[in-house]
Amino acid sequence: TDVKTVDAAEDMIRRHASNRPEKPRSVQEISARYQQAIKQYQMLMRSQNDNREQRVMLYSEIKVLGWCLGRDEHKIVQEINLPQR
Repeated sequence: TDVKTVDAAEDMIRRHASNRPEKPRSVQEISARYQQAIKQYQMLMRSQNDNREQRVMLYSEIKVLGWCLGRDEHKIVQEINLPQR
């Protein structure tokens, strides 16, 4: 890769980072999305459709959100498999 391409990519990243209005999620937002994703995952597991790709993506999101909340992997898996009300 030449220097010009690398400089252009770095400039694009800097502009994107400085123009983003998003803020990091709060713990409450992460926790709410975590619970919502678990409910969605469990609904997909109960459905009769072939939704493997959706389930895999949701499972991955749940694990990442759980890690952000400081949960260990074993607890995350337990919460995923625990029936929700």
